[in-house]
Amino acid sequence: MTLNEKIFQCRKRSGLSQEELAERLGVSRQAVSKWELGTAQPELDKLRLLAQTFGVSTDWLLDDAQEMPQPSQPMPAAPQQHSWVEDVPGVIGKLLRKYGWLAGIYLAVGGVSFIGIGALARYLTGRMLSGFDGFVDTPGFGSMAANNPVSVMGTVIMVIGAVMAVAGIVLAIILKRRGKE
Repeated sequence: MTLNEKIFQCRKRSGLSQEELAERLGVSRQAVSKWELGTAQPELDKLRLLAQTFGVSTDWLLDDAQEMPQPSQPMPAAPQQHSWVEDVPGVIGKLLRKYGWLAGIYLAVGGVSFIGIGALARYLTGRMLSGFDGFVDTPGFGSMAANNPVSVMGTVIMVIGAVMAVAGIVLAIILKRRGKE
């Protein structure tokens, strides 16, 4: 009996639908369907969870020579992988599960906006104070544009914006991949 047949038989024997099994394993229903059809193989960590869910060993699942064991005990429940997004009810919860990756995009756009605001502050400060270069013969007065608190804050805002942009891109990628599972 092959792995895909064992997954199908064990799921039926435990009385789980593809959707219920997918929820327990933290994958999509389509992934379970592909495993049962034999068009895809579960990853190693999912294989371990499958064995735990069905109360069998991973060796048995992977060995095509071994047949289905007789159920000697009830199926143990798999550890629940739960996220706060699944607790959000109704339409908002569905939107979060489907389009949650957009939060990363919004964060990245906000970061780029911060970079622009910081750069604008630095530029305007430099332009305003550049006319004082030859005005006074005080040593160090020409560097006032670079050391001005507004210019320093502009730099800090740009750094914060860069961190936000990178974090937003990473978040969007992670949530988009998780949404496809």
